[in-house]
Amino acid sequence: MESGDIRDGNIQASSEQSSGDAAYPATKGRLNGPSAWYAVKSQTGPIWIQADIGYPSYVSGMKTQGDETSFDCWVTSFKVSTFPTTGGNEVFVEDQNGIAITFSGNVDPSSELTTMFTGKVYARIVRITCLTTSCNGWYTLRFEILGCTAYT
Repeated sequence: MESGDIRDGNIQASSEQSSGDAAYPATKGRLNGPSAWYAVKSQTGPIWIQADIGYPSYVSGMKTQGDETSFDCWVTSFKVSTFPTTGGNEVFVEDQNGIAITFSGNVDPSSELTTMFTGKVYARIVRITCLTTSCNGWYTLRFEILGCTAYT
């Protein structure tokens, strides 16, 4: 993500906040970017951002950040799911009992939080579903996908 290897067109979100001259699209969700992605505050349903790696791969974890440039907001808990193909079924990252893991999120807007999975996860698309936030309904995130080793 941060390097630009994943094209802007491969980054999508459930919604994107914009008001006046300020826009916070999914493409601003790159780790260490100058801003961040913001979901629409009034959005109903799951709030998520995802990236299509572009090829089937094994993913080992991720890094997340909030946004210190606008409102000092960050996601405090989230789930991760993957899709093996475009149009494939969503599969949540699970614990050893087969239960979707709720990961602890960031504790401030700028620090990088590294979240490693217990094993490599097969994915083409990686989705972060935001569960809670520090900011009264504002969900904002920057992220990086770790260990994108091509599946052969």
